[in-house]
Amino acid sequence: MGVKKHLLDAQAKLPGGTIVKGPVTTSDDKTYHFKSQAGGSDFYLYLMRDDNGWYESGGNEAEHPQEVVDQVGTQIDEFLSKNG
Repeated sequence: MGVKKHLLDAQAKLPGGTIVKGPVTTSDDKTYHFKSQAGGSDFYLYLMRDDNGWYESGGNEAEHPQEVVDQVGTQIDEFLSKNG
C-alpha cells in the first residue's frame, strides 16, 4: 500500500436527507475512501470504478444506496478530469 493521499472534499445527500461531507483519499488510485466529518456521522464508503461506473468496494459489506455511491463517484470523476 502506498501513501494515502487526499484528493478532494466531497459531499452527498443520503436518502433520509442527511448531508454527509468529508475527505476522499486513496493510496492506490483504484480504491477511494470517503469519510464523513459532518454532524458526528459515522458514515464512510469505499468506492471503486469499472467500465459500468462506480460501485461500493467491500463485497458483502456494501450497504449504501447506489445513488450515494454515484454522488461521491461523480465528484471524484470531476476532480480526476481536472487534475489528471
